[in-house]
Amino acid sequence: QRQAQQRQAPLCQQPGSSQQQQHHHHHHRSPLQQQQLKHCSLNAQVVELDRQIKALSRVTFKAGNWLDMPCLAGKYDVVTCFSVTKWIHLNWGDDGIMKLFHKFYRCLAPGGLLVLEPQPFKSYKNAVHKQGVQHAPFREIDQLKLRPEAFLDFLTERVKFELVQQLNAVSQVAGKEAVPVKGFDRPILVLRKPL
Repeated sequence: QRQAQQRQAPLCQQPGSSQQQQHHHHHHRSPLQQQQLKHCSLNAQVVELDRQIKALSRVTFKAGNWLDMPCLAGKYDVVTCFSVTKWIHLNWGDDGIMKLFHKFYRCLAPGGLLVLEPQPFKSYKNAVHKQGVQHAPFREIDQLKLRPEAFLDFLTERVKFELVQQLNAVSQVAGKEAVPVKGFDRPILVLRKPL
């Protein structure tokens, strides 16, 4: 078995090695060589998956009001914010939403990403009629001047994020059959804090 491992080692060497360059000149590989290359590819995938799982072990979750929670400036690689902006807006108004956006920027490391799903203003009207929201300070939504459709401009012009991409949620069906997911057809903004 040790001899077999030694025989396959050259096929698994890093790109740029002389052994691998020699293999590029051979158009036909033996079945054994093909099997060994598949094995190397699988090994590389397992190593990468293991690296990603170890990275996830550093992820922590905390429940709370993020506006009031401390954050270490410049320490986060990614901040996600899904289905939250409406509730911040209804409870803390324009000042709260602006504070939130500036805090995202402050907490992100240079090059860090903000993945944001702003809820449309039309959904605010439905929200204020839900039980428990009657006491939201900004339930009179006409008080709100910074509307969700202006969030992107605010984030790029005032906060100084860069827009990377605007995504749209679609069904699991790919290609021409993809359709918006009902109720979750809101755009998702991917923004970057400049380096």
